[in-house]
Amino acid sequence: MAILRGLQRRLALIAIAGAVAVTLIIIFNTNDKNVQPEIITGNSLLKKIMNSSGGKENYEGIKSLSFEKAFKLYDKDSITEIDRLEKHTYDFTNGAMRSITWKDSLHTYKLIQKDTAILQFKDGTRDTSVSRKALQNKLYASTFVLGLPFTLDTDSSVKTYLGITDFQGKPAHELKVTFQDGTDTWYLYYDESTLDWLGYWVQTSDHYSLVINEEMINEKGFTLSRKRKSYRTDAQKNRLYLRADYEYSNYLIQ
Repeated sequence: MAILRGLQRRLALIAIAGAVAVTLIIIFNTNDKNVQPEIITGNSLLKKIMNSSGGKENYEGIKSLSFEKAFKLYDKDSITEIDRLEKHTYDFTNGAMRSITWKDSLHTYKLIQKDTAILQFKDGTRDTSVSRKALQNKLYASTFVLGLPFTLDTDSSVKTYLGITDFQGKPAHELKVTFQDGTDTWYLYYDESTLDWLGYWVQTSDHYSLVINEEMINEKGFTLSRKRKSYRTDAQKNRLYLRADYEYSNYLIQ
């Protein structure tokens, strides 16, 4: 009888342990079903990218920024069209003042924008040979790309998350951005794990450009471009030729 009672106790313990295990499995399965996968939107992805790139609040708190930008532009036959070193200085302490200075073999140029006024000087004399629209486009192109991803965070931008894709052999988040007041369509690519900015492809009114970030740099907590290349492509993103290469240096942020 003692042996029988011992056997019964062991069987009861086994039954209790089995019941507990089944209960835990049910609980865990129920919890798994209640856990919803993260839904990524264009806006939520941009917010994460801005946080990992230095923070929007910190970016808006910049008082001044300067850097040097060396670049070459090539035509489809690989002939150099422009080989230039520019000095950029931006000051936001009293409104907005931006200036770009550069030289060619004959002249020294300075492009200045103060609030809504924008002027270009050649050897100290106002240069009226370039239209205001052309000056605005040059300044906008320089400041927009440098300020990415923060310059995407506007009320006029429409941001769409397209999922994970391959960018230059790496899995990347693909973010599509259009602007209500523009015709360009941007596709930006960020590393799936680290959110590092890998590059972008942009469709403009008259061409397609693929830009690859070859090297980034961290300055005062901000992730900024160091070296990048730009290629002209067809509508299927196939490279046609190298259009430009850029190198940024001597960043100073206050």
